Amino acid sequence: MNKGGLRRRLLLSHMSVALCSLLFIMLLVNLVMTISFGKYVENQRKAEAGFLLEDLKASYNATDSWPMDTLMTISHQAMQRNYSVSIYDAEGNVVWDTGRMGMGRSMHSTGTEMASRYPIIKDGLSLGTLEMQGNGDAMTLQNRNFLQMFNRLSWGALILVLAGAYLYSRFIAVGLSRPLVQIKKIAVRMREGDLGERVILPRKQTEIEEVGLALNYLADTLEQQEKLRKNLTADVAHELRTPLATIQSHIEAFQDGIWAATPDKLQVCHNQVMRLVQLVNDLEKLSSAENPMIQLKQEELCLNEVIQDAIHTVAGRLDKKNNSIVFHEPETLYLTGDYERLLQVFVNLLNNAYKFTQEGLIEVRISEDLSGVNVTITDTGTGISPDEIPFIFERFYRGDKSRNRKTGGAGIGLAIVKAIVEAHGGEIKVRSVLNEGSEFNIHFPK
Repeated sequence: MNKGGLRRRLLLSHMSVALCSLLFIMLLVNLVMTISFGKYVENQRKAEAGFLLEDLKASYNATDSWPMDTLMTISHQAMQRNYSVSIYDAEGNVVWDTGRMGMGRSMHSTGTEMASRYPIIKDGLSLGTLEMQGNGDAMTLQNRNFLQMFNRLSWGALILVLAGAYLYSRFIAVGLSRPLVQIKKIAVRMREGDLGERVILPRKQTEIEEVGLALNYLADTLEQQEKLRKNLTADVAHELRTPLATIQSHIEAFQDGIWAATPDKLQVCHNQVMRLVQLVNDLEKLSSAENPMIQLKQEELCLNEVIQDAIHTVAGRLDKKNNSIVFHEPETLYLTGDYERLLQVFVNLLNNAYKFTQEGLIEVRISEDLSGVNVTITDTGTGISPDEIPFIFERFYRGDKSRNRKTGGAGIGLAIVKAIVEAHGGEIKVRSVLNEGSEFNIHFPK
């Protein structure tokens, strides 16, 4: 994994978001401040005009118009507040103009604002017009200074935010890349055949750590499958070697004249050939059961009858041991499936229970619930070691490491059982206690 690429992308994305956000905010605030400041100036001018209008209305004299004291006071206020005032009478003649008197800037000089005119009305009578024109230089300068200060602060904030985004992106990138890099290294080692490495997971797991957990599970599964594959090769070789060696030794003895081809010697060869035939038949059954294109006969079956037929098939062997089979059938249950293959499932399970139960009881129970039909086969045999339970449905796996032929066949029966059950959409589980017995549970959905 390219750590630099991940960090670079996070850095660019975070800094781009921060930069665009701040630039947008600066543009928006500049626009709002300009509009707001203009409105503020206008409102201030209206307020000033209101005061002047009140003074003009209060001091108006119909004979002498406005007294000089009032006009001078107005001029003084205009000079202090940096605007020009012009007063016109009702006929539009200029009564007073601070701009022409040098007490303010001329109305027509550059850099000034637009003039505002306000009628002077007293008791419904128009006395004249008040014209105010602000000297925009001071206001504009104040506005510009304010915006410049704001922009400087905004650029400073932008630099701080970009620095924070850089540090934050590095922190996030390191946190994200570290487990991903570890996962990548483990995956590469797995690809190269090293299945012993595992991803070290923290206590608090995120989605990335869950990927590592899945990779660990995959590594465990592959490691187990690799061991099973190697064992499978050794088991197949062993299953073939013993009968072939026996047949070879007998034939060579016949050829060399050491032994005569007596019926008992030929029977030994025949038994070994039949052993090979049985092994091939088991492999064919397993291959057929595991075939995803398997065509099952879909017919309505009485489950009780299928189990009874399976019990009758293995019942002849029970005379050789002190064990018995008890079938608990509280009701008659039906399901849809393939009779021959389901019979094979229960025959294999009962045979296993028989082989590993030297003395005791084998019980079969059936029941029905909302989800489907359940079959439970329980024995009081030798049981299965907890370490071996995950592997008993693997082909050629046998817990009997000595491979004593007295305890069973090639270890294909349970693999066939699982394949057939799953082909019917069912599920098989096992619970076992060593030296106490085992319980196989099969569930067929409705």
